[in-house]
Amino acid sequence: MTELFGEVIRACGKELICRREDGAETGRGMAIVRPMNGKDRQTAGGALGSERNDRFLGLAEPGTPVENIGPGGWLEWSGQRYEVLNCQPIPVGDAVTHLWLALRPCGAVAP
Repeated sequence: MTELFGEVIRACGKELICRREDGAETGRGMAIVRPMNGKDRQTAGGALGSERNDRFLGLAEPGTPVENIGPGGWLEWSGQRYEVLNCQPIPVGDAVTHLWLALRPCGAVAP
């Protein structure tokens, strides 16, 4: 069952590139990114007074090095840059099936 999530993400997703603030790549993985609905937005969080309030939900393969981007880093997916607001590994039993990401567009198009 735990491998099923990875199969869906690889079949329906696109490549996700993780970058530090200086633009250096920290790794890649596959992910699905979609606009959040109201229920998802309640758990996304974000800084007060931020410019954009649109949020996106990302589902990424376990092992995608999202935590390595550090402050000021971003994710690239399908030609768009995203700031990571929240990243939660989702376990089923003893295995992590996928990463749940709350994302906000950075406003810049990926290079």
